Amino acid sequence: MTLDRNKLLASIGSNLNDYPDIAERWRAGDPTVRAMIMSMVETVYWLSRDNDVNIIEPFIKSKDRTIIADAINKGIMPVATACQHLLTIENNSNATVTLSQGRQVDDGTGRQWRLMAAVTILAGQSKKVVAEQSDIKRIPLTIPVSEPFYSVTINATDGAYLAGIGVTNTTTGEAYKHTPKFMNAGQNEPVYTLHSEDLATITITFGDSSRAGKTVQAGEVYEIELTQSYGEVDPDSLRQAGLVNLYTADEAKLNLYFKKGEIVRMGADPLSVAQLRLLASFPSMYDRNAVFMGNFDFLIRWHFMQRFNYMAIWNENTQDKYYGPSLDNINHLNLTVVAKYNAEAPRLIEEIKLMVAKADSLLDGRVRVKAMENRPYQITINGRLAAVHDIEQVSTEIKELLLANYGKGSLAASHPNLDGFNLQEIATRMRATIKAFQDRISDFTVSGEDLSANPIKPHQWVYLDESSIVINLTRTAETGNSFWTM
Repeated sequence: MTLDRNKLLASIGSNLNDYPDIAERWRAGDPTVRAMIMSMVETVYWLSRDNDVNIIEPFIKSKDRTIIADAINKGIMPVATACQHLLTIENNSNATVTLSQGRQVDDGTGRQWRLMAAVTILAGQSKKVVAEQSDIKRIPLTIPVSEPFYSVTINATDGAYLAGIGVTNTTTGEAYKHTPKFMNAGQNEPVYTLHSEDLATITITFGDSSRAGKTVQAGEVYEIELTQSYGEVDPDSLRQAGLVNLYTADEAKLNLYFKKGEIVRMGADPLSVAQLRLLASFPSMYDRNAVFMGNFDFLIRWHFMQRFNYMAIWNENTQDKYYGPSLDNINHLNLTVVAKYNAEAPRLIEEIKLMVAKADSLLDGRVRVKAMENRPYQITINGRLAAVHDIEQVSTEIKELLLANYGKGSLAASHPNLDGFNLQEIATRMRATIKAFQDRISDFTVSGEDLSANPIKPHQWVYLDESSIVINLTRTAETGNSFWTM
């Protein structure tokens, strides 16, 4: 059970009696004593939470509650990505019409979009402008009391997801900047951090002027700007659109519509529990702070996993191992990514490069993109079935199961599998799912291809398809036996 902060503090208070001088300074609030002890309290508290998760499932996390707890400890937020699409606007009036940035548009299904730039359309003219499927909600906040690390909890409404947060001190006019865990935040700097207790709500925490960030003052008024979105949008569902509000008669003569193939950025829902399960396989140290090269894989999956079918990013050591040594590999990363929507691929690559540069400025402009190569993985299922099972039906069930879990677009095939798929995992999944293998007679074995002569490389997308799955099923030896068997 996670240690409680109050219990820790109570224990410290009782045990400090053995050190009268320190105890007196502790009770008097001496910052030189309290700072050190409180930092140890926080360390023990958070380590105990990690310990609880690891004790329940030390290696592979499968229970939803341990996966969510792991995500919370890693600071993963339930944030969606808003879809962006080109919107065509035709002016059928006899006057010039100007639409300001932020004008709301309805796509006919109840989803609201915002124009990302102002646009002026002459009479009889047609123009395109980027629209984003999002809505902005502004929440006023009056600070009741001056308090270090003051927190306020928020949540999205109307079934929409949270896509962005902005915080402004309207009393002083300062715009606050999001700084994860107050990393590198200076004293009296206007910053805030975010955390969540259940991946359903988000808590905004302000700083402490004497340590990191800035202490809020009683009576100050803040404005919290929430950008909300419905996440992933099916481009094929976008057709006609209309302005939410009409301010002139000429605006009523505008024809707005989405044209197929003009998507700018695919929307994405917050990470699912299945995707969080994959991130839970990374050690807790894999955070936004990409000190080690391996952290970039976690960092990119965290932010873009919903938008690609396959991604691999590797450093110079891996590059030398699989592609040969070269001086050009030094201080470079290599990237292969397959976007879920092909038209979005160039933008997705640029966003990943920006994320890498933000994590480590040394790698700004040093991410090389390598084209993806398809690599169907050969797998063979040999099995024996009892007489009561239909061989063709069982073969179909096996193939459908494997393609659903290890085919193109599956989570298991979205990351590099340099040693092929885990055959023990496949066997466990088959035995748990295929009813024919749950009796005491039927049996099977799973074997993968020999990779010694042709190793898998990071840029190769490994997956199962119809042609790479070989299934050999036969009847058990007792088939046709007329004797009773036990």
